[in-house]
Amino acid sequence: MAALWLVVAIAAVALQFSLEARERRTIGILASERGIQRAAAMGALSLVQARLDQAIRVAPSGTNPNIARLGASDAWYGVDSAYTGTVFVDSMQVYVEAHDLGEKLNINQLSENDLQTFFSFLLSDYSKATQLAQAIMDWRDADSIPRPSGAERDAYIKAEMLALPTNAPFREVEELQDVMGMTPEIYAKAKPYFTTKGNGQVNVNTAPVPVLRALPGMNDQTLNMILQLRSQGRRINNINDVFAAQRSRQAGGPAVTPTQNVLATRVTTMVNVVELTITARTGPQAPPSKLTAIVQKNGDNSPNASANITSKQW
Repeated sequence: MAALWLVVAIAAVALQFSLEARERRTIGILASERGIQRAAAMGALSLVQARLDQAIRVAPSGTNPNIARLGASDAWYGVDSAYTGTVFVDSMQVYVEAHDLGEKLNINQLSENDLQTFFSFLLSDYSKATQLAQAIMDWRDADSIPRPSGAERDAYIKAEMLALPTNAPFREVEELQDVMGMTPEIYAKAKPYFTTKGNGQVNVNTAPVPVLRALPGMNDQTLNMILQLRSQGRRINNINDVFAAQRSRQAGGPAVTPTQNVLATRVTTMVNVVELTITARTGPQAPPSKLTAIVQKNGDNSPNASANITSKQW
């Protein structure tokens, strides 16, 4: 009987060692795969950065004069389609998704009036727009004094909400879901138009209507003129071109209004900041590694031009 119990004890110890060895092996494989994936993602980032860098250093050439003309006016024209796709790092496929951040609004740089205008346009509900705008501002600002329709810490505690205002800028757009009054339906509508990255300038050649409408100084006449020029396939090379076309229809109007001056400081006509989302995985069963990087343009078609990586986040 003692010998039998000794055999059982030895078998149990051996099984325990076997399980621990298997667990350590699995952890080691996962760590190795994660390291390979991260290295591949960084390699893909370097490849795409080099392509973006070349695009702004070298004047476009080719048989299509229209493409060459567009490339000369904006080196990163069509970045969403031109730089999105699969790249190979060694023999590993890595997926890259590129987005012009000029198509979105930086939630941390919008004023209360900007937010109210955006949500009024998006929801067609002025009262709800006011409440959301003030709640977002209360979440962002450093004080604990709520606005008339907003909410600070005490209101969140009373409502038994899971998250409390950070009194700091949003780190990710997903944090908007924790703002009082933000329903899943409203968040789903608003999310595509917001970012927390970039310099906040909006590209009038590519930005969607809700983004354009939220800009200070943007009225229906200016918005309609921008959309009309875009629908005709005409590129806006300077926001003053829009104002000039508008004035030609309004004889006797002022050369440049104060609101137009404000608008001019918030817009651009080129792709200046690109968000790259890079996904790498060693196999279909491996958890993917995802890298988000911001690349900013410095100059156009000159030897000193460059594509600079301003931030990276795993």
